[in-house]
Formats: sequence, C-alpha cells, structure tokens
Amino acid sequence: MQAADDHAGDHHPGSTRLYRAAGLVDEAVYRTEVALVTIAALVMTATVSLAILHRSFESSDSLLAKKLLAFLGLFGVENTPDNQVFLTTWVTPAILCGIIYFVSRSIFVAAATRRGRVLSRRNGILAGGGGIIFAYLLLQVILSVSSRWVCTGLVLLGCSAWLYQSIRDKRRLDSILAVLLAYGGYLACATLRPGYSWAQELSLILLAWMAFLGASMATRSRRHIQVDALSKLVPHRFRPWSRALGLTIATLFCAYLTYLAYRHVFGANGDFYGGELRPATRLPAWVIILSALVSFGLMTLRFGAMSIDAYCRPRMPDEEVIH
Repeated sequence: MQAADDHAGDHHPGSTRLYRAAGLVDEAVYRTEVALVTIAALVMTATVSLAILHRSFESSDSLLAKKLLAFLGLFGVENTPDNQVFLTTWVTPAILCGIIYFVSRSIFVAAATRRGRVLSRRNGILAGGGGIIFAYLLLQVILSVSSRWVCTGLVLLGCSAWLYQSIRDKRRLDSILAVLLAYGGYLACATLRPGYSWAQELSLILLAWMAFLGASMATRSRRHIQVDALSKLVPHRFRPWSRALGLTIATLFCAYLTYLAYRHVFGANGDFYGGELRPATRLPAWVIILSALVSFGLMTLRFGAMSIDAYCRPRMPDEEVIH
C-alpha cells in the first residue's frame, strides 16, 4: 500500500488523511516484521553454528580426522594410534586453516571488487591470515567462555551496529526496535545454560516466530488465501463495498484471534503467570504463543489499514485468488 495515490486528491481531505495514515501504519508494520524475521534467521544461523563448532572441538577427538582415516583406509592406511595423533595434530588443522584462508581471502576480494578496487597479492595474504587468526580466537572464546556471555556479546554487537546505522539513516522506528531487541536479547541470554545444548530448542522457537510473522507479511503482498466465491454473487456496482466489508470482517477476526492469544498468554490463568520454563533454553514457555499474539496483532493493524483504504478509495476487488 502506498502512502499516497494519484487519485487521492479526488476524495474528501479527511479521507485522504486517513488513507495516508493507513499507508504509514502498513509501512511501519512491514518494517517491524522484516526486522524481526531477519533477526530470527540470523539468531538461528548463529546459534546452530556455535553449537556445531562447540560440539566439534570440545573433545580432543577430531571428527574430521576420523573421516580422513576411514577414507585413507581404502588405500591401505591402518587405523593406528600414531596415525590418529598425526591426523588430529597436523593434517586436520592444516585443512581447516586452508579452508578459512581461501574463504577469508575470497570475501575480501569480493568486497574490493564491489567497491571497484583490486586487492593486491599482499593484502590478499593478509586477509587470509587475518581470517585464520580471527577464527582461532573466536574458537577459543566459544570453548572457554559461557554460552550466555558469547550470545550476549553477539546480540549487543549486532544491535549496536543496527542502532548506529538507523541513527545515521534517521530511521526512528529501527532505532527503537534495536534498543528493545538489545534489552530483550540480554534478558533471554541471561537464562541460557552453559554449553549449547539449547540451540535446537531455540531454533524451533524462532521457527514458530518466523512462520507466524511470515503469514502476516503475506497479507501485505496480497499472497494470503482469499475466498471470493460469495463476492462474485454480489452485483457489480456493490463489489467495491463488499471488498471493504470483507476487509473489515478480516480485521475483526484477526482482532479476535489477537484477543484469544492475549488471554492465553496474559489472562488470569495464562502462561505468563504459570511460570513454566522450557527445559533447554530456560526461556518462559509463553514466548512461543507470544509469536501468535504479535503476528495476529500486526495482521489486525494491516487489515485495519487496508479497510480504511477500501472505504476511502472504493474500487473493484482483485479477480484472481492468490494463494
């Protein structure tokens, strides 16, 4: 929905103001959804990666060395303690360093090319070596520092970068979201247990948030399911108003679901007051249903804005049903 339209001036000034306000609401809701989904995806990727690294390197046994030894066994190399020590101590670190070197160098080359520059051979070597040093230090932090502080540092670092960019671009809504998420992320990280056994459970919680918010985002791009069987029975001249009525009903239905989710979470006997905690993450159990509350609340705002638009600018509904 755009904030203004070429035909907006054909209507009453009050209607035009309502329409513009609806467009601003829709844009703010969408930016909030994009921010939350992006952050959820980043957190999922980061926590799963941290869990894999921690599990792979917390033991002195190298999974990569075992795989190499099994592969070399096809060529007659015996599975002896000496061969295991040699592969674990020298071969697998060399392979990992080589992979990190070429990945880091490729990233810097791509960044330089994007800026129209050519990365010299010396700078390429420095970039690869810097990547190895950074990966080693990060691995030591993951193995020696509690997961709650590692995750807290990542959350605060990411939110600080987002806040800086938002202030620089004068995006007030993003600045507020960055501060709120930094505070909420700090509280969430403080409940985490040592190690990364909670990563899978957290990923499932975030997946629920992404699913509900994705459903809300679909309403903006008009990719939600639309039932138009009854609308085709309405006389042609009344269809613009039937569209407005349908959007109003959708708004009220989403508001009702928001109310039910609110009661489930914050009602007299809601999960918020139950005190139940998830076993792995130690997060309150109500954070899962909170995703439905936020999602349906956002959909209520969006359908409400679309309803205002429909009454301000009566027009024919889309003929095609989009799934």
